[in-house]
Amino acid sequence: MNGRDGPGINRSTEREKEALSNALSGVLDTNPFVGEGGAYGSVRPAYPDEAVAALVDAAWCARGADASGRGGPLRAADIGAGTGKMSELLARGGLLVDAVEPSAAMRTQASSIEGVTWHDGVAEQTGLPNDLYDIVVFAQSWHWVDSERAGLEVERILAPGGALGIVWNQMDVSIPWVHRLTRIMRSGDVHRPDKRPTPGGGFAPMTLTQVAWEDRMTPEQILTLGTTRSSYIRSSEAGRARMQENLRWYLYEHLGYAPGETVTIPYTTLVWLARL
Repeated sequence: MNGRDGPGINRSTEREKEALSNALSGVLDTNPFVGEGGAYGSVRPAYPDEAVAALVDAAWCARGADASGRGGPLRAADIGAGTGKMSELLARGGLLVDAVEPSAAMRTQASSIEGVTWHDGVAEQTGLPNDLYDIVVFAQSWHWVDSERAGLEVERILAPGGALGIVWNQMDVSIPWVHRLTRIMRSGDVHRPDKRPTPGGGFAPMTLTQVAWEDRMTPEQILTLGTTRSSYIRSSEAGRARMQENLRWYLYEHLGYAPGETVTIPYTTLVWLARL
């Protein structure tokens, strides 16, 4: 596009579009995933079995710590649940899950699975009941919250002795080619294992479990993965095109992958846990 107005442009319509774009930009500053284009559920990786097992074990330990008056299946709240990748894994592990996600665009990508109930809410005000959950999980979402207020909200909805789990999947940036890939994608995979989360409320210091694993994708899927990053969603049209062009160069020319070829990507999952 050359930026010139074509014949017959309706100026009032253009002003309305600009106002709508500005309004959307304001929302994206708060929650970029209201503008996610529908690829998140298909290309974002799930979580390794060992990470999910650590969360389920923590829920069982919490139930055993103070089980007075509690019976039935373990209950989990998945906050900032996105498209439900963690919710589904917890449900398959036998937990009843309340998934809280503020973005309708993300909720509509979730698969329907028994044991998961969806709610529109935010970390600082979930709308969930008091003193109910054996574990509350933030998978790939804690960095979006007000940690003090979110911790107090978790404290409110957890049953006595309940557990808080904060989980991050991230590409292993200790490997130079992976580090460069994340820089090109502006993926923000920088959650350091020596920086313990500090939620509000009366939680014990968080302990860390790390799980090393690998994901396998084609170059085309990695290109799509780049479009699910908050930096891409918030970027201008020119910025998006530039990021995709750089990714294509890096994958096809610099690294030498052919279309459809498998790219093995090393990951590390950080699982932070604390109890009330």
